[in-house]
Amino acid sequence: MAIIVGLAKLAESRDDDTGQHLSRIRHYTTLIATAFSELFPEKLSAAEVSIIGATSVLHDIGKVGISDDILLNPNKLTEAQFDSMKRHTSIGADILISLSEQLGRDPWVDTAIQITLGHHERWDGTGYPFGLRGEVNNLPARIVAVADVYDALTSKRVYKDAMSHEEAVALIAKDSGTHFDPLVVDAFLIVIEKIKKIVTRFQNNIT
Repeated sequence: MAIIVGLAKLAESRDDDTGQHLSRIRHYTTLIATAFSELFPEKLSAAEVSIIGATSVLHDIGKVGISDDILLNPNKLTEAQFDSMKRHTSIGADILISLSEQLGRDPWVDTAIQITLGHHERWDGTGYPFGLRGEVNNLPARIVAVADVYDALTSKRVYKDAMSHEEAVALIAKDSGTHFDPLVVDAFLIVIEKIKKIVTRFQNNIT
């Protein structure tokens, strides 16, 4: 856990928005994973929920390897810049794999690797970096994908306004079976009121 916190702080240092983003992702991911475990205990045990929640904060650790002119660019990225940005998934996995090689196999690090590498894959196979389809992509990453997109939609950026909670929920529900694992979306929809309360807490600077 100390390693996870340290690496998360490293990611925070690159972007002022990242700290609260990571806290929100941890909360959202834990809620979704808990609901998923209750709905489908044969697919996800309760013991794994805390690991997925904690390691979700490392999903974008690879952005430490992306140049500032891309990472902090307030405008829409060019195709070439976006291709470079996509590399954060494999960069992050490489960082964590190097850690694993020193520590030995560990469920926390293994889960972090899965999330880092797979959270931009899509259920229909049109994501990156590998274009994995369906359950070929790992479950922790499929859970974090929903949490990450929800947070992106409901967060204000210099290049866009924040979408409302209701609009974001509707969009994620619409993309069930294309962008997102339908079962993960089912779990997400169960906890949307709890997630809305977390959004309100962070808007009031209560972490």
